[in-house]
Amino acid sequence: MKINKTLKIVLQSFLGLVLLLFTAMGVFMYKALYGINFYDSAPPELPADLSGKTVLLFSKTNGFRHGEAIEASIPAFENMARENGWALYSTDNGAVFNADQLNKFDVVIWNNTSGKTLNEEQRNDLKIYINDGGGFVGIHAAGDNSHQWDWYEEKVLGTLFSHHTLNPQFQMATMNLENGNESLSQNLISSWEREEEWYVFYDNPRDKGFNILYTVDESNMNMSGNIPILASGKDFGMDKDHPIVWYNTIEKGRVLYSALGHSGNAFKEPNHLQMLENAISWAGKFEE
Repeated sequence: MKINKTLKIVLQSFLGLVLLLFTAMGVFMYKALYGINFYDSAPPELPADLSGKTVLLFSKTNGFRHGEAIEASIPAFENMARENGWALYSTDNGAVFNADQLNKFDVVIWNNTSGKTLNEEQRNDLKIYINDGGGFVGIHAAGDNSHQWDWYEEKVLGTLFSHHTLNPQFQMATMNLENGNESLSQNLISSWEREEEWYVFYDNPRDKGFNILYTVDESNMNMSGNIPILASGKDFGMDKDHPIVWYNTIEKGRVLYSALGHSGNAFKEPNHLQMLENAISWAGKFEE
């Protein structure tokens, strides 16, 4: 009797742990796919002396948070702004996306932003801002599938995220530069070998009229993103033409998206920082 009772307790404890594990995994997957969304309503107070070439660095996450990358990127962008004489304002307050405050900035950076971070009015103000000539630079998670915004996926990204590499998650690969835009390719290396959590998208943005800055050679990589039980059918890549950084114009505005930047080390790479500097300058029309 005592043995049966002990066995019963052990089995109940084991089943409880399994249930907790699956619950945790379910919450993680839901947050990664859809985010746990909350919106800011009180706009921040901007610096009174905000002027010149102005950059808004937005790092809010309602989905998966790339904390290490975000923490490493902010001082990197601050240093970049000092070296170039830009006025940079950093925030995770989505209420800054209002017409009055947005119009004080030349370019907006979505810095590993994930989930639905803006309410409908704030989304509309960002859409108008870009259409009227504002610049936009999206980094890594800004291109995942957690944003729940058709216009953003169609016009800003030009594609839909499927998965990222998982076996292993981080892999070395060679990126190849396409020299279609002198401002964006200035001082960049033509063949760039680096480690990343590589994103895979369902469609090629090139086919939608977007311009490609870098592709990645996936010929020696395992592009599978399958997760046992939770995700299947993710064992594909984008074949011989796999864009990883691309850009476009939307009416009067300029947008660039880079799938790079999962880890904090990415914001110590000279070529990556040079690419981001070029992107901000191009999107903000700082050289005109």
